[in-house]
Amino acid sequence: MVKRLILTAIAAVFFFLQFPIHNASALELDEATRTIPLNEDGQPITLSDQQIANGNRLFIRECTQCHLQGKTKTNNNVSLGVEDLEGAEPPRDNLLAIVDYLKYPTSYDGEDDYTEFHVNVTRPDIYPELKDFTEDDVYDVSGYILVAPKLDSYWGGSIYF
Repeated sequence: MVKRLILTAIAAVFFFLQFPIHNASALELDEATRTIPLNEDGQPITLSDQQIANGNRLFIRECTQCHLQGKTKTNNNVSLGVEDLEGAEPPRDNLLAIVDYLKYPTSYDGEDDYTEFHVNVTRPDIYPELKDFTEDDVYDVSGYILVAPKLDSYWGGSIYF
């Protein structure tokens, strides 16, 4: 009986030692990766790791339904890749331009108002997905869209293989 009790105690100790007891550490990005253009003049801004993590979380939660890995399911010719963002009218290759798009979306050529066609924060009556987004959340998602191509070489691009 004592032998069984000792073996059970030893097994319990080994079992509990299998659990990690240290804190998990998140991925930390270097400053060059976190630096993106703020405006159309190219003024740089460096985002924090927390902003990128929040932007990633929100992008996955709300945007990947149509923009999985930066591709656009509804229009295969336009992605969230850097080249496509640069080619938009007005160019959407900086933080403030993407923030503007998330508030007041337009067509790729800038001619048509897409407020009723694309998810945005100004029409929560039509698109409740973003109704809980704060101003900081809009900035974080926009920043993540610009950082993501630096993290994933397949970001954007065509859905065709």
